[in-house]
Amino acid sequence: MSGKNTMTRDAMLFLPAKVVEGLLVIACSSLYTHIFTQGAVGTFGIVNTTVQFCYLVVAGWMANAATRYVGEEFRRDRASALFSTVSAIYLLICAAVAAVALCAAAVTRDPVWLGGACMFFSYTVFQILNSALIQLGRMRASISLSLFSAAGKLAIAYAIVHGASDYPSAAPAFIANTLADGLAGLGAVFALSIPTVARLRWFSRPLLHKFFAYGVPLMGVSIAVALLNMIDRYLVTGFFGKEAFAVYNQNNSIASGIFTMISVGIMRGVYPNVLRAWRDGGQAAAKPLLDQGVRLYLLIAVPAVAGLSAVALPMSRFLFAAGYDAGAPVIAYTALAMLFMGLTEYANKAYELEQSTIHVLQNSAAAAAIKVVCSVVLLKTLGFTGGALGSVVAFASYFIITAVRVRKRFIFRVPAKSLARILVCALLCGAAAFGCTLLPVNNLLRLVCAVAAGAAVYAVAIIASGEGRAEAQAVLKRLKR
Repeated sequence: MSGKNTMTRDAMLFLPAKVVEGLLVIACSSLYTHIFTQGAVGTFGIVNTTVQFCYLVVAGWMANAATRYVGEEFRRDRASALFSTVSAIYLLICAAVAAVALCAAAVTRDPVWLGGACMFFSYTVFQILNSALIQLGRMRASISLSLFSAAGKLAIAYAIVHGASDYPSAAPAFIANTLADGLAGLGAVFALSIPTVARLRWFSRPLLHKFFAYGVPLMGVSIAVALLNMIDRYLVTGFFGKEAFAVYNQNNSIASGIFTMISVGIMRGVYPNVLRAWRDGGQAAAKPLLDQGVRLYLLIAVPAVAGLSAVALPMSRFLFAAGYDAGAPVIAYTALAMLFMGLTEYANKAYELEQSTIHVLQNSAAAAAIKVVCSVVLLKTLGFTGGALGSVVAFASYFIITAVRVRKRFIFRVPAKSLARILVCALLCGAAAFGCTLLPVNNLLRLVCAVAAGAAVYAVAIIASGEGRAEAQAVLKRLKR
């Protein structure tokens, strides 16, 4: 089977699973607004954002290095040295985080620090090991554990509050997230046979130095990317308070959840194949696969932006409790920002493959500075929705800066004809969806009609244009099997 066919097959395997996972994430965001008060939703959102920020800053360098080298280390010794080294680093990181959390909880007399630390421990182990599963081709294990984690965060929180409404504490959400990610992480430990191949005494100093050489420059990248992704949320909290943040964050989570589903679903099919091609044949073998991966991404992501922008208001009103629809524009802005973010990830692959991550740091730092300035200005000008518009400016700038600089090495190329077809078909999708939101029916029917009409129009248009014909045939072939 050719590299392109393998890559498309892997992406088509991941996408349906990521769709289900994305729907579970959206359902979880929706449920939390109905069972918790706005203050509790805001508290959980701030802690969850901080956990993700800390992961990127403290553990991201090691996670990226482990993902980069796990394939070749597995061929050498079943990744025994790698997993032993990662385990030791993980335990040291957790000890440091626990010490900080205990001190902060003692000083502030607020147990939220301890809840955040527990979420960090479970989130970190699952993220690292799930990436290893993907790189080693354990797709079914990765998919199953990801779905278990997403479903657990929904089911456990609901079970703890017994279906109550306006629950005043975010503690059930902390417990649900910790248990769901922790159990999924434990499943990944056994799926990778870590108990049989890893020992702390097998810690590898040469491998640690290799991790440092590749990953330490990415610490700066992680900080810059964390600021790019999250600084708007902290600024919204600072300018407008916890309740406004709850509205902003829940609407933001819809678009970010859907786009994470899309970009991760496709990237998990693309990057392992690109990396294998790079090891075997260098740029000549890897670049065509990268080009095809970007085209697949645009084929799905561009109509997603159009569709989400069209149905933002009825979607927000349907999913969330009363009052959250004030943040509906955030869905559209975040979708567009995430489109540019995904494109930048593909543009950065040239730097990552050549292990020249210092340039990623420079580009992301410049974009982070743009994000801070734009967010402050737009928040003061437009209110709390301006934070999401600042994300659009920042991620568009990040993509442009990266694309201009990385051209000296190589960058993906999408034929102009393909891009034009995708854009036109996506606009038709958005127009059809928006038209359905004006129907004189209740909010749920508007949303259902809009999603169905937008998807149908896009499918017909993209297949009729010839752009999506090969992908449609691949899906039909898979269904027949």
